[in-house]
Amino acid sequence: MRGRLLLCLPFALAAGCATPPAPEGQPLPRFLVDPVAVTPPAPTPAELHPIPVNDRPVVTLADAVRECVLSNLRLQAGAERVRQAQADFVSDSLIPNSQLLLQAQLLPISAENSFNQAGPPQYDALVTVPVDWFVFGKRVAAQAAAQLNVDVAQADQADLLRREIAQTVDLFYDAVEADVAVKLAQQDIQALEALERAAAERGRGDNKSVIESRRVRLAILDAQRELRKRRGLVETTLAKLQVRMGRPPDTPDFVVRGTLAVKATAPALTVGQAWALAERHRPDLISARRAVAATDAALERERTRAYPQMAITSGVDYQDQSRITGFRNAWLWTVAVQTTLPFTDRNQGKILAAEAAARAARASVGVTTADDRAEVEQAVAEYNEALAGVSGEDAASLETAREVREATLAAYKKGDKDLVDALDAERAYRDRVRNTLGNLTDYWQALNKLNAAVGVRALTAREATKDTLLEEAKPKEPAK
Repeated sequence: MRGRLLLCLPFALAAGCATPPAPEGQPLPRFLVDPVAVTPPAPTPAELHPIPVNDRPVVTLADAVRECVLSNLRLQAGAERVRQAQADFVSDSLIPNSQLLLQAQLLPISAENSFNQAGPPQYDALVTVPVDWFVFGKRVAAQAAAQLNVDVAQADQADLLRREIAQTVDLFYDAVEADVAVKLAQQDIQALEALERAAAERGRGDNKSVIESRRVRLAILDAQRELRKRRGLVETTLAKLQVRMGRPPDTPDFVVRGTLAVKATAPALTVGQAWALAERHRPDLISARRAVAATDAALERERTRAYPQMAITSGVDYQDQSRITGFRNAWLWTVAVQTTLPFTDRNQGKILAAEAAARAARASVGVTTADDRAEVEQAVAEYNEALAGVSGEDAASLETAREVREATLAAYKKGDKDLVDALDAERAYRDRVRNTLGNLTDYWQALNKLNAAVGVRALTAREATKDTLLEEAKPKEPAK
């Protein structure tokens, strides 16, 4: 039997040394290649009975920012990374555990007496206390590195918060613009319908008026198609905003409430002023600088770990010898020092890795500084351009387009202008209204981008109490 076991042992060792086959896993069907039977899920109650737009809950800019801060899943994940860094600090702050050794040695197997002496049996209770964490400063070095890692994680979390809020504000203004664009598209249809009625009244049924009415009808159909596209854009933008706000997918639909009209603009910043603010307030710059200190502390930690591990052992010993030697049983004590001999392993690899990480952190400061400087310069340029757009050219061009439209429609009603002129004037005015709407959105987003680029709310503009663009763009019936 023993021989058979010895013969099987080499085969068992050979089987254990063999490389196991790689697991195949469970493959998934290839998209648009493998046929898959698909059954669409049943529509939810919200899809079967959607809430009317007028009854949907309203979200303001302050609501969107507050929900982003409280419920955004990316921010929650970032907060957990900070807690992980704090947990690492707690772990590195703990003093290593002592070890307790309870042993009995020299226990007899055969009979023992004064003629057949052995032992005597000995019973030990020894406690080993590591001291290298104190003697070589390993715990202090680990604490310092862990504390700086917490500072880096908090700066990263602040930068994540800055970016998420900035994107939420941008999406909110996109949603407001999309909502206003839908209302403007509805006004386009109303204006074209008024022009259609004017064309019918002008010709009173002749062939020319019929052709003109059909041309206007084609323009109305184009405007209706544009309205459908803008309504789809509203839903898309609100879906993106909902994600940034941290709302789950099954949250009831909502509408945004805000105005893009500008009552008072904020003065522009120079690049030097903006960069001076960014150097003091941008969390990613602060994180990059903290990372340099953290990697230096990590290098010092790895260097202290190169020192030997050391522990002191002490305890009591009890010798049971009276029945063997006739002497009384003795209580003794033991003390010892244990240490490793760092001849071969002096933590060289970890020290080299820490040195490389320190060099990389210093290089990252330069990269982050260059990227942030370029972002600040771009934000300043975009804000200056947007400020010029809403300060003078919008109001003047929009008023000119309105006057041209009204004069052309009046002349068309009198018979002095053709339908092509009336359609061109209406189209030019509506294009100017949309450009003005886009410029207003660009201004608020450029303001938000500049504040995000410097890392602090340096500029503050004032919104109008209501959106005057919709009031001004309302179509009017041509004068009879």
